Amino acid sequence: MPQRYRHNVSRGEVKCGIAERNYQPCTSTLIANRLFKSCCDLYVPEECHFMCKYEIDHNKTRKMLIDLVKSKRCNIRYLPSILYCASQNRDNRKCCADLDLNASQLQVGSRCLKMCDPSGTAIEKIIRQDVTCLYNWNVIMYCHHAGIREM
Repeated sequence: MPQRYRHNVSRGEVKCGIAERNYQPCTSTLIANRLFKSCCDLYVPEECHFMCKYEIDHNKTRKMLIDLVKSKRCNIRYLPSILYCASQNRDNRKCCADLDLNASQLQVGSRCLKMCDPSGTAIEKIIRQDVTCLYNWNVIMYCHHAGIREM
C-alpha cells in the first residue's frame, strides 16, 4: 500500500488529508467520486450529477460552472446539496483556510469557508456574493476530497 494511504488507526495518526501532507487525499479519486455520486443519487437531481465529482483542475471546474449556469439543466439552488455530498458531512474549513479560500484579496472574509462545511453552516441557498467562492470550486473540491478518512 502506498505511503500516502497508510495510517495508524490504533494511535489515531493519520498520514494523509492533513496540513503537514498538503492535504493529500487518503482515498483515490475513483473511490471518492463513487462516494460523492452515491450521495448525489439520493439528494441531487440527475440533471445535476455532472457536478458530482472531485474535479480539481481549475479550467475544468470553471467550464462545469459555466455549463451549470448557461445550460439551465441544473438549477443553481442544488449547489448546497452538491456541496453537502462533496463534504461527506465533514467540516473541511481548516483545509480551505490553509489553501487561502478566505484570502484578503478575495474580499469575501470567511464567507467562502461555509462551502467547506455545508452541513455545519447550513447553506440554504447560493447568493450573488457567493460567486467569488464558486470561482474557487477546485479548492473546495480538493479539500472535501482530502477530508474523506474512511470507507
